[in-house]
Amino acid sequence: MAQHDGRKADPQGPEPTPLWRNRDYNIWWSGVAVSRLGTSVSTLAFPLLVLASAGSAAAAGGVGTCGSVGLVAGLLPAGVAADRYPRRALLIGSSLVQLAAMGVVFWIVAAGRLWLPLIAAVALVQGLASAAFAGAAAPLVKRIVPASQVRTAFARVEARDYGAQLAGAPLGGALFSWARWAPFLVDALSFGAVALACLFLRTPLGPDAADRAAGRPALRRDLGAGLAFIRGSAFLRYALVWMALMNLFFTGIGFMFIVTLRHHGASPSQIGAAESIATACGLGGALAAGWVVRRLSGYRIILIVSWMVAAGVGGIVVLASRPWLAALCLGASILFVTPLNVVFASGMVAMVPDAMTARVMTSANMASQSCGWLAPVVCGALADGLGVQVPLIAIAVGLALLAVANHVVPVVRQLGEPPEGGGESESRTDPDGQTIV
Repeated sequence: MAQHDGRKADPQGPEPTPLWRNRDYNIWWSGVAVSRLGTSVSTLAFPLLVLASAGSAAAAGGVGTCGSVGLVAGLLPAGVAADRYPRRALLIGSSLVQLAAMGVVFWIVAAGRLWLPLIAAVALVQGLASAAFAGAAAPLVKRIVPASQVRTAFARVEARDYGAQLAGAPLGGALFSWARWAPFLVDALSFGAVALACLFLRTPLGPDAADRAAGRPALRRDLGAGLAFIRGSAFLRYALVWMALMNLFFTGIGFMFIVTLRHHGASPSQIGAAESIATACGLGGALAAGWVVRRLSGYRIILIVSWMVAAGVGGIVVLASRPWLAALCLGASILFVTPLNVVFASGMVAMVPDAMTARVMTSANMASQSCGWLAPVVCGALADGLGVQVPLIAIAVGLALLAVANHVVPVVRQLGEPPEGGGESESRTDPDGQTIV
């Protein structure tokens, strides 16, 4: 396989270029930061828009579910495509599709012609495009960053994403209060920024000519290659089941946090500020990730995370009428999730060959998000039928059961140790249901 500048450091040679001087990494980091900011803005605005127009949490949940269904359905084909076809073209093309999708939402909201089925269809298209982007992006850090800097690079990616959420939530609330179309215009422009960033990268993004020229298995077999890799490890099998349930609950938490605060009279600006408080806690966890993973085993981290998330959701139930205290409860629940994200992402990248990185990463992503699409619509229906507290109570109980399972299932004790088959992989969960690698 062809080697590229900066991908591996010669142990006998000079030190690799620091990340802050790595041109391609900084262009990629910055472009995705703008895109994440735009996504955070529209993520807050979407449920507020549907709640304001339809007055139904179930309708808002249905739109969110369409986006999640598109993402999950597109991940396996996206991984295969990214290992077969030029990744740069996939990254730029998927970004432009998302730009067009958000442009449609901007246009219909600005024109005052809101039609929920069209909003749902656009969410589905955006989910599919997000899957295509995620598949092509999965091997990118490994190609533009030396092996010795991959974990640091992922830690900075986590900090970037939390920083974008931190800025995006209050910006989304303020823009929505000013003009309902404004958050969607900002998001559309942000996809243009990441498309330009991908265009200006100098590093070949692959797949390499040798990999493309090699004989490929049948498409059906290729679709299952990533899952076959994962099935070979009992540790990874349990981790993905656990992550799927955690993502189900985390997606529900993110959706119900907005619905519950709105039900108790919080304004869009207050909700955005409350989400920023919670995100600031996540950013603190991202900045401390390196320190945490050096001092605590993966097993200890997962036990702490499990119980803190359950306790935090219980606190939201009790303190929903006080946005700032509810935000601190949400923040406490996601504070220590980031160290798991860093270790799992860097470990997976290190153990998977470049030629099949996209398939394995998107397979793990699809498996971990296989239940998340249910959360918005189920939580919305429960909130409309039984009250806004019922979904949160159900989530808290489910999280407590997962925490108990981590104490009694033997395979969990392998956290912090290389799973069978080699590598340093550990479980990962994402606090807001976004892409997991």
